[in-house]
Amino acid sequence: MKITDYSLHNRSLMVVVCVIITFSGMWAYVTMPREAAPDVEFPYIMVITAYEGASPSDIESLITYPLERKLKSLTDVKKMKSTSSEGSSSIFIEFEPNVEIDTALQRVRDKVDEAKSDLPEDLEADPIVKELSPNEMWPVLLINISGDIGLARLKDIAEDMEEDAENIPGVLDAEILGGLEREIRVEFDPDRVAAYGLTISEIIQTISLNNVNTPGGSLDVGEAKYAFKTPTEFQSPDEIFHLVVAMRDNRPVYLSDIATIRDTFKDRVSFARVNGQEAVTVKVTKRTGEHMLRIADELKALTERYRQRYPPQVRFTITADSSKDIRMMVNDLENNVLTALLFVLIVVFIGMGWRNAIVVAMAIPFSMLIGFWVLDSLGFTLNMIVLFSLVLAVGMLVDNAIVIVENIYRHHVQEGRPLMEAASVGANEVAWPVIGSTATTVAAFVPLVFWPGIMGQFMGYLPKTIIIVLTASLLVAMTINPVLSSLLVRKPRRARPDAEGDDWAAHLHVVIRVYRRLLEFGLRYRALALGVFAGMLYLAIYAFAHSGLGVELFPDTEPRRIMVDIEAPQGTNVFKTNEFALKAEAIARKYGNVENITANVGLGSGGPDSGPNHARVMIDMIDRELRQDQGPGAVVHAAGVACGHGTALAEDRLELGQALGGGVGPGVLVGVEIFHLALSALQGHWHDLLLEAPLGQGHAGLLLAVEGEGVLILAADLIAFGHVFRGLAHGVAADGIKEHQLVHELGVPQLETPAGLGQQVGRPGH
Repeated sequence: MKITDYSLHNRSLMVVVCVIITFSGMWAYVTMPREAAPDVEFPYIMVITAYEGASPSDIESLITYPLERKLKSLTDVKKMKSTSSEGSSSIFIEFEPNVEIDTALQRVRDKVDEAKSDLPEDLEADPIVKELSPNEMWPVLLINISGDIGLARLKDIAEDMEEDAENIPGVLDAEILGGLEREIRVEFDPDRVAAYGLTISEIIQTISLNNVNTPGGSLDVGEAKYAFKTPTEFQSPDEIFHLVVAMRDNRPVYLSDIATIRDTFKDRVSFARVNGQEAVTVKVTKRTGEHMLRIADELKALTERYRQRYPPQVRFTITADSSKDIRMMVNDLENNVLTALLFVLIVVFIGMGWRNAIVVAMAIPFSMLIGFWVLDSLGFTLNMIVLFSLVLAVGMLVDNAIVIVENIYRHHVQEGRPLMEAASVGANEVAWPVIGSTATTVAAFVPLVFWPGIMGQFMGYLPKTIIIVLTASLLVAMTINPVLSSLLVRKPRRARPDAEGDDWAAHLHVVIRVYRRLLEFGLRYRALALGVFAGMLYLAIYAFAHSGLGVELFPDTEPRRIMVDIEAPQGTNVFKTNEFALKAEAIARKYGNVENITANVGLGSGGPDSGPNHARVMIDMIDRELRQDQGPGAVVHAAGVACGHGTALAEDRLELGQALGGGVGPGVLVGVEIFHLALSALQGHWHDLLLEAPLGQGHAGLLLAVEGEGVLILAADLIAFGHVFRGLAHGVAADGIKEHQLVHELGVPQLETPAGLGQQVGRPGH
């Protein structure tokens, strides 16, 4: 073929080409980003809206329905699902796979903007529209900070580390889980508020209006222009004490007269633990397509710097390190390539000598290097699918080289042709059979390139990678191998024994003699041979069909990491969910073979829509070779049973195992209670105070029915009435004081029963 003859007539140029392939391929291999999952755009978009203090039914009617009415007009939507939970609305939208995700994201944002006028005016933040990326679910690693210095101080360290981690190139987000957050809390005395004839909404509005910077415009003075502003933002909690909220009898009423200002911490919304000790966790996720190993190394270096900066009682533990899996897969690839080179050298050396063995073996690294360069040029990353494909293709890369080099060797040694002529004739003689053989192998993988859907995008890297490296092996066999053969192939110094004038190998190798006899028998009795092979095929199919083995996506292996996702019934607070997580941790520790156990409870624990009833326990197992007889399968089951509402996920099997057990779900009966409240402040205007839904059937909410004049006794209007109850439940957030949030609350004790709420509401001044 022309390409072969051209290569042989320009051997110096081909040597230069080999050098270029070596350096460019090695550079591509070193610089290609490493990541766990392929760079696949999932057509999933989440619309998340927070409305603190609202029950699921209120979330559904006030937020979810208005958003759905606008979103349902979107086109190319495959599925839309919404979840209305306590204080949060989540709408999951799945588009068709062929939809451009950026376009879909903008269309969803436009529809959400249209629905904003129908949403409650007192939403603390606009709905969040975000692409659901697998990187958010699978962090690079978790940095757990623990020690006996208090959660507040640990949170400060974590905030510093969060800022430094986000400055690392390629890091998408660093999120803090657990710890305590400082808060300036204004606790109103209901009796004093009532005595001064004030309402909660009036006081909150007054505080907010006095905690702003008001621009005053600009003024020309002489040749200069000055900008004016009125800086009235609070700089410290002491300033709030002297704030005038009203005038009574020509005397000012200060905030300190009706409220207590405390520098404290926010109510817990999350917990984090490492190996049973309370900690603060920094969860780091990377951008799609970035180099995971580099990011992990920089995060580990950052952790080491922090470890040296702080005393020994502050411990930094890295868990859920995804880079370990990538390093292992890269090492497996390198080991497979080296092993393949070694075996090829041994096998070809036995048949054709060490020079030919080197020529054939060179097909593996050159094909791989060309493949790395092409993959890098196409924007591929070294992920688990690409690495698996390369390992799978290693054994096929030498097929073409063996055929061509052996034919060149035969023409030169047995037929006595000059080396250049033997290289040209030998390569051209088998060129079309080699091309046809490669084409049939490639053709088997071509249909997989057109695999539709998300799975097709995910698994499409396998056929593409194999097609690229097989094509590279064909190119190497037709160009580089003939050139190397013309430089390295030599006649043997001594003739090999030839007892009967036939192929000498037939008399020396038992395997070849047996093969020859079987081949002669098959050619002599062709019908019988075909019948035997057809019978063997039928028996194999029959045996598998009746074996009961079944089919599964991945084999049953011992996992490296186990995740237990806990979802308690709607309405379960973060403290009760934390109890479930503690049970799961305790059970997992009993089974051994565990290196680290990390627990994250509450907001941010299990994904973008996790809440107080969600928790995730991550169990890092020790290396497989160090494990005792007790397998991690028992840990998967036991950890799931312990939590009562968990799903155990063996991370490297991608198989969900549904846990069994009870909990506070249907096994706990919460009856409907009706309170007939004859309270002096409401003067009999309360109708009912009843439980809206028991745990496990939504959210345990309270339905309050009052008449209009009862509301006027309680507050100026229904909005103010709502402020009362939001303040009673969890406070009303306002603008902060520098970096600390300012929250207004009613100064009432912790409520334990619905009756307690009735007693608080019925007090004068409420």
